[in-house]
Amino acid sequence: MGISIPSARGGLRLAGLALLLLTLCAVPVLLPSPAAAQDYEAMMPEALKRELRHAENDYRDAIHAVNAATAERIARKAAGAAEDELRALDEKVGQLVTKAEKLKINADYLEELYEAKAKEYKAK
Repeated sequence: MGISIPSARGGLRLAGLALLLLTLCAVPVLLPSPAAAQDYEAMMPEALKRELRHAENDYRDAIHAVNAATAERIARKAAGAAEDELRALDEKVGQLVTKAEKLKINADYLEELYEAKAKEYKAK
């Protein structure tokens, strides 16, 4: 005896529906909200300075990852790696550079906001 085909299809449909619902529920939670940028503007200078340091550390870590991936690519190229492997490493480096650029933009934004808030609070 085995599972009939209609009940197997129903099970697959149910699993697909469950996966779809899980994905739809998880996406809003995992993505940053547009209100996150507005939260920075409401922070006091000390809190902004902590966020700035955190953002700078994240950027520094991303740059170290880019340097490590670049060194790995150079080493593999010197070892005579195939073009496909080098292309995959190039894509990895490109993704890491994009991530580092986004982190740098965020750090620069926080730095400018911190400087503006610090001047504003000194003037009071």
